[in-house]
Amino acid sequence: MGLAIGAAILVWLVFYVRGNLELVQIVQSIRPVWLVGAALCVPVSESIDALIFYYMGRRAGCRPSLPGCFDAAYIGEFYFKLGPAGAPVQIKLMLDAGFPGTATASVYVWKFVANAIIYTLFSLGALVIKVALYHERLAPATAAGAAILLGLYVFACVMAILCAVRPAPVMRLSRWVLTALSRWVRPLRREGRIDYLMARLGDISDQLRAYRGDRQLLAGLFLGMMLELTALFAIPCFLYRGLGLSGHSFFELLLTQGLVMLITRIVMLPGNVGGAEGSFYLFMSPIFGAALPVALVLWRFASFVEVMVLGAVWSVIRFAARSLRPHEG
Repeated sequence: MGLAIGAAILVWLVFYVRGNLELVQIVQSIRPVWLVGAALCVPVSESIDALIFYYMGRRAGCRPSLPGCFDAAYIGEFYFKLGPAGAPVQIKLMLDAGFPGTATASVYVWKFVANAIIYTLFSLGALVIKVALYHERLAPATAAGAAILLGLYVFACVMAILCAVRPAPVMRLSRWVLTALSRWVRPLRREGRIDYLMARLGDISDQLRAYRGDRQLLAGLFLGMMLELTALFAIPCFLYRGLGLSGHSFFELLLTQGLVMLITRIVMLPGNVGGAEGSFYLFMSPIFGAALPVALVLWRFASFVEVMVLGAVWSVIRFAARSLRPHEG
C-alpha cells in the first residue's frame, strides 16, 4: 500500500509539473553535470555504508566478505524501503557475509547509535541556522514536531551511550518503566516477560561495551557515517545547482535536508511516503521557490526509486555471479 501511495504521489507530481510549469524554461536552465552528481549520491552513500560494515568487521577480528558487505548495504537498503523487513534482512545478509552473531549485533547497534547521533547533529544545526541565522519562522506544529523528535533522538543517544559506559542506571530505569507499563500493557504481565526483555537489554549493553574501548574503530565508524549521510543529504544540493538556482549555500541545503529526513522518519509507511514529500515541501519551499515541484519529483526519484533500482540490480548481479560460480574452471 505504501509503495502504491508513493507511486501515486510521484505520478501526480509529474502531471502537476507538466501542466503548471514552463517546462521549456526549466529544461533550458538545467545543468546536467550537477544532476549526474545528484544521481551519484545514493551509490556513493551505500558504498560507504558497505565499507563501514567491512571495516568494523575486520577491526572486530572477523573476516567478512567485501561483496557480502555490499549485499548488506545495497540489498538491505532495498528492503528498508519496502518496510520493517529491512532490519532482519540486513542482519541475515551480515551473517551470510561472515559476521559471527555477536559481532553482527555489536556492529548493528553501534551503527544505529552513530546514525542517531549524526542525524541529531544535522537536524539541530539546521534548526539553529534557520531560526537564529536566517530568522525563518517555522509553523508551530512543525517546530513542535521537530523538537519532540530531536528530544527523542537525544534521549536515545544518551541511553545508548550510558548502556556502553554505565549500564546499571539504564537497567534500573528500564525495569521501573516496564513494571509501570505492565499495569496497562497486558503482554508485559505475562510471567517472565519483563525478565526476558531485561536480559535482551543486557545483551545490547554487552554488545555496545564490546567495541567501547576501540577508539580507532569508533572514530572510523563516526567518520564513515558522517561521510555516508553527507553524501545522502547532498542530493538536494546537487539538484539546486542542477536546476540553475543560486543564492543558498551547499551547507544550508545539507543541514536542511537533515531536518527533512528527521521529520520524514515519523511516517512508518514504506519509503516514508507522504512524510517525505510533506517535510520536503515544508523546509525546502523557501529555498527552491517556483522550482520546488520539479525538485521534489527529482529528489524522490533519487532518494527512493533509485535506491530500489540499485538494490534490485545488485541482487541480480550477485545471483548471476553465484549461479555461474560452480561452472568456473
